[in-house]
Amino acid sequence: MSVVKKINNMKLQNTVMQLRKVCSHPFLFDWPTDPRTLEPILNSELVTASGKMMLLDQLLDELFRRKHKVLLFSQFTTMLDIIDVSVDAFVSC
Repeated sequence: MSVVKKINNMKLQNTVMQLRKVCSHPFLFDWPTDPRTLEPILNSELVTASGKMMLLDQLLDELFRRKHKVLLFSQFTTMLDIIDVSVDAFVSC
């Protein structure tokens, strides 16, 4: 494979990875922070910004109500961080 093809392939792979991330959750790119405290903003947008998170929120509400245990897997550890914060902030309340 030529050097140009390898570079073009890497660019395509990077683009595909970025598209996968944006499909999971927009906070994977930039988590909004409070300008005063520089702490991450934790509000309902954490769930409503992603269709996957909205569905997961509904599923987790029902599963936790029924006292089920839940195990989640993701290739993106930052996505697991978002899910963790979401569960801590909204489901367990």
